[in-house]
Amino acid sequence: MAPTTAGTESTHRRARSPIGAPAEPSFAEHVCLALVVEGVSHGWALGTLLGPDGEIGRIWSLSRPLTYRAVEQLVAKGLAVRTGRHSGRGRDRVVLAASPQGRRVTERWLDEPVDHLRDVRTELLVKLALRARVGRDNEPLLAAQQARFEPFIDLLTSAGGHDRGTDGGGAGDDLVDLWRRESARAVRRFLDQALGPPPQPLARPLELRLSARNQLRATVVSVHHDEVMSTVKAVLGDGQSLTAAITKDAARDLDLAPGDAVVMIVKSTEMMIAKAP
Repeated sequence: MAPTTAGTESTHRRARSPIGAPAEPSFAEHVCLALVVEGVSHGWALGTLLGPDGEIGRIWSLSRPLTYRAVEQLVAKGLAVRTGRHSGRGRDRVVLAASPQGRRVTERWLDEPVDHLRDVRTELLVKLALRARVGRDNEPLLAAQQARFEPFIDLLTSAGGHDRGTDGGGAGDDLVDLWRRESARAVRRFLDQALGPPPQPLARPLELRLSARNQLRATVVSVHHDEVMSTVKAVLGDGQSLTAAITKDAARDLDLAPGDAVVMIVKSTEMMIAKAP
């Protein structure tokens, strides 16, 4: 089921504006304005697109009364204007058009990455759908979103629960930390796949046999990222801990995070990490 206005009210609160300045449009107003800029010219058509079965409504839906209210607010703020009435079957419909200011607001909003991971499910997906409807390339927005989220995702997928569990116990015990970490990993995978071709499935599971004899099954308890290298700390079944230094790219490719089951591979003075897909 697509989120509704009530379900996203706390996420998309209207920003406060300086005294005398026009109020920033709400999320509902931004969506309606973007559709008006596109050429959707009356409230009934907006309501259809934003209904639960509509093209945008399947991502985030808005009831018809709230759609009409958003239109009234856009007109009051000077972002949309009424240009006349359209006569047809049924009652006459007021024709809407975006003002020059409204077009500028929409252009800026559609290019702006979202601020929070939780907004990917609603605001980012809606922006991507709106951009696709008018033939705009989504890659610049996805790349900007990836760059904005990267430090936050690295932080959330590093030490579990603000370093809880780095002594070999408690990793994954905090359900809030677990939810945040797995949500962050899901967003990272979504952005990676949206920007690149989907991975090709193997014809059959890949089985590897390594020449290294010292292969130790362990559980990751912390991952710390620096500019180039990442430090991965894991604990063995008997409580002993091991630490491996690998490249940051390798840690991201493996999607390592606290709680993951891995194989620590020790060869002479070096250590590698393996993880089942």
